[in-house]
Amino acid sequence: MRAFDLRPIFEALQNHPIGQHPWAQALRNMAEQAGVGAQRSGETLVPEEADSETFTPPVDIFSTERSYILHFALPGAKKEDVGVNFDSDKGVLNVAGVVYRRGDEEFLKTLTTSERKVGMFERAVKLPPGDEEKEEVDGDAITAKLEDGVLVVTVPKIEKDWTEVKRVDIE
Repeated sequence: MRAFDLRPIFEALQNHPIGQHPWAQALRNMAEQAGVGAQRSGETLVPEEADSETFTPPVDIFSTERSYILHFALPGAKKEDVGVNFDSDKGVLNVAGVVYRRGDEEFLKTLTTSERKVGMFERAVKLPPGDEEKEEVDGDAITAKLEDGVLVVTVPKIEKDWTEVKRVDIE
């Protein structure tokens, strides 16, 4: 019996706002662990074009009192090949770049099993994530550091010591 290929469904969900919800990420993780919708090692050869496909790196999002901290899993990435941008109008953090498979052309011809994700990647994260209460972020103070295959992006929250109350005149 042949398994269903659920990859198109998961790819479509990632581009939809509901795909950013934590339960959607949990569903993708469970499917990946179960091997549903993903190619299993040794079943078929990976086409050479597979390296040119875009993938979406997994992310962990932490909400501390003062900032959002995002951990993007990018094993093998170099900082010069990764870009981080924040669209303040939409409240979206974009991370994009490329992960290369290391080795010269002759060595790469000897590849027999390919399980690691390489090629171009892109991930957009809405801030604040999920159903969290709307908080302003300081787009000018965002920092990023790539270390040990994890891109750590810190997005400071704007502290509001006061609540703005606007007077409305009655006509």
